[in-house]
Amino acid sequence: MPVPLYTKYRQSSSSTATVDSSSIIRAFAEKPGKVFLLYGDRSVFHISLQMAAHAMADGNPIAVVDGCNRFDVHTLSRFARMRKIDPNKFLSRIFISRGFTCYQMEQAIAHKLPAFLTAIHSKTALIFGLLDTFYDEQARLGEVQQILQRLLVSLQNMKATGASLLLVCLERTVAPPERNQLFATLKSGADRVYKLDSNEQGTLRLLLESQRTMPAVKLLTKGERQDGTNRTNLHQPDRSGIVKLDKVPPRTAQRRPGSIR
Repeated sequence: MPVPLYTKYRQSSSSTATVDSSSIIRAFAEKPGKVFLLYGDRSVFHISLQMAAHAMADGNPIAVVDGCNRFDVHTLSRFARMRKIDPNKFLSRIFISRGFTCYQMEQAIAHKLPAFLTAIHSKTALIFGLLDTFYDEQARLGEVQQILQRLLVSLQNMKATGASLLLVCLERTVAPPERNQLFATLKSGADRVYKLDSNEQGTLRLLLESQRTMPAVKLLTKGERQDGTNRTNLHQPDRSGIVKLDKVPPRTAQRRPGSIR
C-alpha cells in the first residue's frame, strides 16, 4: 500500500503532528549527525528504503544492518528504473549485513559499522529491527538491557562524527511484558521519533511523535572500552581493522545473510 503524502502539518491533540511522508526524507537529508527512529506499520521499511534511494541517487553509498530480514532490493531496483539509473551501478552503492542474535547486532553496529562507514566514505546507515533479536528469551533481560545501553552510546558516537542513522522497526507488544521497556529505552535515544499508523478510515498517516535535542554523551577515547568489565558480547571485535559488508547484487530478490568481516 503506498504511503499517502500529506501537504499540511497538523497538530493533533496528543502532541504529535501529522506530516508529509516526504518531510522525513528531507529532514534526514539535512545537516549530518542525527539519530532518527521510524516505527509502526510494516510500510516503515518501504519509506526507509525510499529514503535510502534518494541518498543513493546523489551518488552516496549506504550501509544497512538488518536484524529482522526486511531488506527488499525490489524497492531500490524500481526506484532506479523510474529514475532511468543503471540498476547495477545503483545497487553497488548499498551494503548490507544481517544479524540473527543481539550479540551479532552489537558486533555489527558498535564494532564494525563506524569503521565501515569511514572505509566507504559514507555518513548514512539504516538499522532494521534493532530490537527484534533482543526479544529472544534465551538472552537474559539484564544482558540485553546492557547491550542496548552500549549501542545507544555507539549511535551517539557515530552521530558526533557526522553520521546520520535511521532506526526502523515495527510496533510490537512482546511477552514477557518487561521486554517492552526496551522499546521505550530505544525511543529515548533518538533525536526524532516518527510513527506510521492508520486513522479510523484505515488510511496510513505519518506522525512526528517527538523531537528533541539529545543530551551530551561522553565520547569514548582511544583504547577505552564501552562494554565495561562485564562483557556480554560473545563475538570478539575484529582487531585487524579490515571491515567489509556484503554488497547487494543487482536484481536479486533475496540476500543470503550478510557478514561483516
